[in-house]
Amino acid sequence: MINTLTADKVASDMIDMMMKQLGATSIKNMPAHINVYEFDINGELTIKYMLDLRRDHAMYLRRVTPYPMLLGVFYGETDVVDFIKRDIAKFRNASKTDKFNKFLELADGLTQFNREIEQLFLNRKVPTAAFEEFSEEMEHIRATIEQIARDCPMLYDDERLIEDGIRK
Repeated sequence: MINTLTADKVASDMIDMMMKQLGATSIKNMPAHINVYEFDINGELTIKYMLDLRRDHAMYLRRVTPYPMLLGVFYGETDVVDFIKRDIAKFRNASKTDKFNKFLELADGLTQFNREIEQLFLNRKVPTAAFEEFSEEMEHIRATIEQIARDCPMLYDDERLIEDGIRK
């Protein structure tokens, strides 16, 4: 029978090695099998990921910077690495555009917005009418996003095609 702690350490070490091969500029291992990986994108932008390896073999991946986001739950080392590889390539590609800094400002604003929403609804008695008005505004924003997505062409047909841009 395999020791769970040994299996977790092996998975962690394998991912660390693959992150080094992807060009991680920093790898930190913390207690409880939490690993932090940093990648330099263009000299001005660093992406930081946090990977939490759980005893049930689930791996929770979060992007910490340039803005926090839960990226998913993974059950295989190569799935985590492939996801990060594509994510880095997308950021490298996007960082070359003239809209990238505005995008980062928007993402940062949305993170703050989420905190404000939480504080509002956890700490105040919000009237039903105000809640419904807020929900309608959110639906309008969602519809706008969907419309823009329909109108704008994809950058690539297959997400795997962007992997070629990783080392550039």
